[in-house]
Amino acid sequence: IYTEQDCYMTSASLSELERKLDPEQFIRSHKSYIINLSRISRIEPYGRWTYVVHFKGRKEDALLTAEKYEEIKKRFL
Repeated sequence: IYTEQDCYMTSASLSELERKLDPEQFIRSHKSYIINLSRISRIEPYGRWTYVVHFKGRKEDALLTAEKYEEIKKRFL
């Protein structure tokens, strides 16, 4: 788990974490990622059906499926 200032290890599954997080603030962007929507700085295409999400204040990034990209666009437009 990456936060604004730190990194943590957990044995919890992403499904477990996803159930505990606010769905208005967090989204399962890909099978391997849950992202905080308020921390997104930009989204760039990466291949045909995938995007890369970059975050404010972090060098780490995350993947985003095309389906989730459309969902995020609907939320913010």
